[in-house]
Amino acid sequence: MSRTEGLDEAPRRGRVVPELNLDTVRELPEYSWRILYEIRSEASPAHVEILAVIHKRRDLQAEEIPRGE
Repeated sequence: MSRTEGLDEAPRRGRVVPELNLDTVRELPEYSWRILYEIRSEASPAHVEILAVIHKRRDLQAEEIPRGE
């Protein structure tokens, strides 16, 4: 996905996922989708993990968001 390109250089580009309200779990919009990702390390280059790609109309609950451990 071209939307995620460059996250290693600017991992805080996305907004905080409101369902979790954690600074390290963010999202980027892509058409009708939400790309959820977690910032694992901000050392250059940053390490981010894509957690899920979810339709934006879905009523998402915090416990449904997969988290890297």
